[in-house]
Amino acid sequence: MTQPPQFEVNTDVELLGPNWEDLTALHEHRYGLAIAYVKEAIKGTSYSNAVMNLVVGPSGFYAQSKNFPAAFYGDLGELELRWLSLEEAQALAFEAVALYRAGEAQSLTALYSEAPADVFFGYRASEGERFELGHIRPALPLHLRVMVDAPEASELLGDRKGALIYQRTESGAHLMLRAPGRRQPFALLDGFEE
Repeated sequence: MTQPPQFEVNTDVELLGPNWEDLTALHEHRYGLAIAYVKEAIKGTSYSNAVMNLVVGPSGFYAQSKNFPAAFYGDLGELELRWLSLEEAQALAFEAVALYRAGEAQSLTALYSEAPADVFFGYRASEGERFELGHIRPALPLHLRVMVDAPEASELLGDRKGALIYQRTESGAHLMLRAPGRRQPFALLDGFEE
């Protein structure tokens, strides 16, 4: 069986000041086919919890918010999966926030509880410009994703670019996923044309 091409689907940019009335239709037009492809390509184990679906398989992984399904991140390709102690998970969350605050991460997503408003989403749109929703809390989230884009390799990621995901499972275990940075293989922002 051949492996699917290595690429990522990241809908973060869609969440920046959208027209909420048109979001569903536009989101399906721009990302629907790519999301369906990633989900079909990844046959694996679910590590989902109350706020985030997380599925990991031999071909990659995807994470999709249960409260806001338009928030989707999928990556087809190599990854590292590791179980952490509570102390390691707390240190990872602290380091991810520090990277974002230092400008060495393009985005940071943290979901702290099942309450839909108990989130932080930060995104650096361009040099010096950023969009933030919610508040960073000094608590270990249920789910955290940081998209690293640093001038030098980060100890947290082991590379200059890539995704790092922390997920607290339903059983309370602490899971970390790391994946190197990839680019979307086609211009999703304008959708698919016939």
